[in-house]
Amino acid sequence: MKRILTLLAVLSAAVAAHAQTDSLVTFDTQGDLFGISIAGFNISLGGDKEETYTDAYIYHEPRKGKVTTNFLGASLGGMVLIPSVYYGPWEGSGDFLEIYPGKSSRIDLEIANWTIPLDNRGISYYRIGTMFSYDRYQFKNNITLTNDDEGRLMPVGIDGNVKKTKLMANYWGLNMGFGFKRNKIMILIQGTAELLTKSAVKYKNPGKNVNAVNGLYPFRSRISLSTTWDGYGFYIDYTLTPLFKPGVGNDTRALSLGCRLGF
Repeated sequence: MKRILTLLAVLSAAVAAHAQTDSLVTFDTQGDLFGISIAGFNISLGGDKEETYTDAYIYHEPRKGKVTTNFLGASLGGMVLIPSVYYGPWEGSGDFLEIYPGKSSRIDLEIANWTIPLDNRGISYYRIGTMFSYDRYQFKNNITLTNDDEGRLMPVGIDGNVKKTKLMANYWGLNMGFGFKRNKIMILIQGTAELLTKSAVKYKNPGKNVNAVNGLYPFRSRISLSTTWDGYGFYIDYTLTPLFKPGVGNDTRALSLGCRLGF
């Protein structure tokens, strides 16, 4: 292409010069080299040397980053239960589900996650991981929960010097979401699907009492938003699924807010 442009430029200059001179056009051949002389301008075409192109003229699209695997991340936050109407077996029992937000907690322990870039610069990505969750709801009232003879989960008052009466729920699940990362700042929106692995109540009066209970939803889903700087930041998480099974007596859901690290 460069030779063609050069040839056109020289021909144009030659025509202009020929208008003012009497020079003739001459041709000459030497082997595979072809020469043209126009108005004093010499042009050589052919030859053994072939024009080549280097990588400097070729655009290479950057390759997407590879899938990365990370291990061990954690979240720790406080818990609140969104107020909901008591019905059925729990109607008229008072607000016994009232909890201490500062003493109720959630711990999420992420064992591993995999990050898949969605663009060539690695700014946006898809993320999937596996995790364990440990929820602890500490009641304000001296009550505990137990299954009656009909299997219904019912509140029961506790007399004496009661301390730390709690409802405990453990889960295992998968989280999936989309994130955006720029330098050290990361924003992540993800959903989590989990299975209930353990549900129990615990209190001290004065010794420790731990009893398994039935009545919590066997699986749950939640959505969260987090932002971190160099792996440390904050999150807010809302549980879409009720804490208890339908018909137990209350459809409350959990909201958690806390810190996040290792992500």
